[in-house]
Amino acid sequence: MIGTDFRFGTAGWTQRLTRVLLGEALLGFLALMSAALTLFPMLFDVSPPAERGIELAQWAIVAWFAVEYVVALASAPSKRAFLCDAWRWIDLATIVIPLASALPSVSDLVRSSPVLRLARLVRLFTLGVRASGIVVRQQRGGAEAVEAAGPARITRRTGGELGEAVPATRQGLLDWLRAGGAGWFHVSNPGGDDAREIGAVAGLPAGFLDTHLAGATHPHVAGARDCTAIFLWVPEAEKREGTIERRPLLILLWANRVLSFSRAPVAAVETMSAPAGEAGMEGEPLPLRVAAALLQRVVQENEVLVGGFEQQLRALEDIPLRESRPAFFEQTFRLKKQLSAAQWDLWRLKAVLQQLADERTPLVGAGEAVRAALARLAASADYLYETVVNTREDLLAVIDLHLNVVSFDMNRVMRVLAVVSVLGLIPAVIGGLLGMNLMDNPWHFTLPQVSFVVVFGMLAGLYFFIVKGWLR
Repeated sequence: MIGTDFRFGTAGWTQRLTRVLLGEALLGFLALMSAALTLFPMLFDVSPPAERGIELAQWAIVAWFAVEYVVALASAPSKRAFLCDAWRWIDLATIVIPLASALPSVSDLVRSSPVLRLARLVRLFTLGVRASGIVVRQQRGGAEAVEAAGPARITRRTGGELGEAVPATRQGLLDWLRAGGAGWFHVSNPGGDDAREIGAVAGLPAGFLDTHLAGATHPHVAGARDCTAIFLWVPEAEKREGTIERRPLLILLWANRVLSFSRAPVAAVETMSAPAGEAGMEGEPLPLRVAAALLQRVVQENEVLVGGFEQQLRALEDIPLRESRPAFFEQTFRLKKQLSAAQWDLWRLKAVLQQLADERTPLVGAGEAVRAALARLAASADYLYETVVNTREDLLAVIDLHLNVVSFDMNRVMRVLAVVSVLGLIPAVIGGLLGMNLMDNPWHFTLPQVSFVVVFGMLAGLYFFIVKGWLR
């Protein structure tokens, strides 16, 4: 099973152990070992006890393959797609072929030399494919994870107060766009055909949604005929994995309606009950209230994200310097990557909010109250940006401190090895000059004399290193 096949996280040690035992890396290694055990009796003379041991080991591997197959089938969201997968047919063959050879009606035939060799060759082929498919499975699993969000989901909010979101159909959205009605529709995970049709009915330029939603990489503001488009990244923390997901959100504002898109479900949008925006905006037009509420929600999500970063940094600072284990550096480097992404997103978000707060930016119906509210959100985003910058600098200082301690400890070990090597050169050089037989040396040195020179030479070298402080 690859990482995307598992339906649980890695919080507990039992979950991490299960991922390792059922992971594709271990199963590929077992397939390689099983292929070696299958080929071994064909190349070497094996005693009956050793052959029974090899057979037991192969049956244990086949049993574990069967366990993985059953668990993967139970965890598959689509059983039909699982059973139709060509790689899963290979997995099934690695289980069925050994089981078929164990049937009473087949065992005698398989035990004949030509058929036995053929069965082993077929098993070697299936095991080889099973072991070599890890890269392809991982690449395909990553592509499937991107496409696994499901079909397009459409919700609508209508009425003066814009209550809870209710499910809607694509035809209902298209009729609403043609009629020019007021309200707010949200489309999550739109397909290419859906986006093109919706964009055409909404009067957007050709390829507008592809450019500003599917192909967008940073928050920005764009204009299209009689509407204003705002693209944002909404951060969401994945509690199971401890990672941060950045959800893209595109907001289209007209004079009396709002249409928003996201490439995946965004909890900040779906859980919003009544987007009234900031205080003092109750009388503002509907699109501005919705936009202000969404922007405020994005800023709030970033506040939660930045607060989590600060808590993680405080926890890392409390770790003793002598406990700089690989897990510590793995956590710090992951946090550093997340801080870099958040710093970039907040810098862009601040620029977008400042642009919207500027009176020169066209925003239908925006008055002083709206511009002031957007300016306050821009100030909040600027504060969060500065906080992330400072947090990242503090994290880099913590990483440098621990790296320096680890390097210092490593230097101490290397110094001890250098001292031992230098001291060992003294008897080695003297032994090389005098030869193996001291009685035949041309200087006629005795063993006590040579030992005296060696010992005091090593003591002199040791004293030199102590004076230099290498052994402190």
